[in-house]
Amino acid sequence: MEPALRHVLARVENSPFRNEPIDAAVLASWHRSAAAGLEPELIHPPYDADVDDGSRLHWAAAPAMTAVSADLPDLRSALLLTDRRVHVIQRWTRTPRTALQMDAVGAAPGFFCDEAVVGTNSIGLAANTRGATFVRGFEHYADAFTRLTCASRAVLDPFTGQVLGVANLTIAEPAPWELMAALVGRIVHETQQRLLDEAGGRSVALYENFLQVRRRTRGPIAAIDGSALYVNAAGSRCVASTDREALWAWARQRVSTQEPAVVHLPTGPVVARCEAIYDGPELVGAIVRFAPAAPDEPAGRAAWARLTDSERSVAELVAAGLTNRETAAKLFISPHTVDYHLRHIFRKLHIDSRIQLARLTNQPTTL
Repeated sequence: MEPALRHVLARVENSPFRNEPIDAAVLASWHRSAAAGLEPELIHPPYDADVDDGSRLHWAAAPAMTAVSADLPDLRSALLLTDRRVHVIQRWTRTPRTALQMDAVGAAPGFFCDEAVVGTNSIGLAANTRGATFVRGFEHYADAFTRLTCASRAVLDPFTGQVLGVANLTIAEPAPWELMAALVGRIVHETQQRLLDEAGGRSVALYENFLQVRRRTRGPIAAIDGSALYVNAAGSRCVASTDREALWAWARQRVSTQEPAVVHLPTGPVVARCEAIYDGPELVGAIVRFAPAAPDEPAGRAAWARLTDSERSVAELVAAGLTNRETAAKLFISPHTVDYHLRHIFRKLHIDSRIQLARLTNQPTTL
């Protein structure tokens, strides 16, 4: 067992929380943090003052964050909004004293909350799982965070299904998780509704059609019109927001046949078929169903050819068993850049795990 993990376990064992059950996701995160070489007593969140506080996410989330902050009782609390890199872009606090306390632990604009650099925390977990997380003080990996109770939820783009960022509530004392989860859930719901309202009534109707199809479908799908694109989790590996124009042009030609056909996207050819969405006689959108790739299907030379030189370098090292941090060190890039490349690699190769990537790189016909 790594010394760092022994340190965390001993810290919990010597605390009033020794008999509290630890969530499996938190335990797994402790192991990842220790394996990455993070030392709990020496963690200092990295800082970059260049924050994207003029983003579409900030515009959509700020009203809800401000309203919830005003409703909070006089607790030592902060509401944090991060971008997709889990870089804090805005903070809402009630008092100057609380702001200073949060500054001391990196709960402030400019700091990064990625698990790879600060260990187990609810923001990093929410970004990785695309969902909601709750981390009690003693469940944090870093010693500096053990007085913080945190609830977080990923903000998903309603048009693409991609993670835009994370909304977080941090309280510097024990607090009921139900209340914290409800407040963060309210923020995310209102943020996503504002993003939908921005698109107008037609895109909202398209989104409602997408939700109906998604409930009945397990494979990769997308809903598309001239201005919006919605995908489920499986569909996000087939198409990205930058593919919208090409996919919509193809869909308008194929909706009358509903027969499978090849659509040529920037990431390569994909087999799909269309179902039209009409408003009276007018075609207003389409549901696109992609043919899912077999889980163990070889990527082949064509798939590997779609990887950039940088992506191939990352893929080879990760497939060899290196962590994101180790890969970053060998390539002289940041762990965030490695994570960015991996997302594109998985989508281009139609895979969703490091195990599948290792299997593909070990096949001589694919290299």
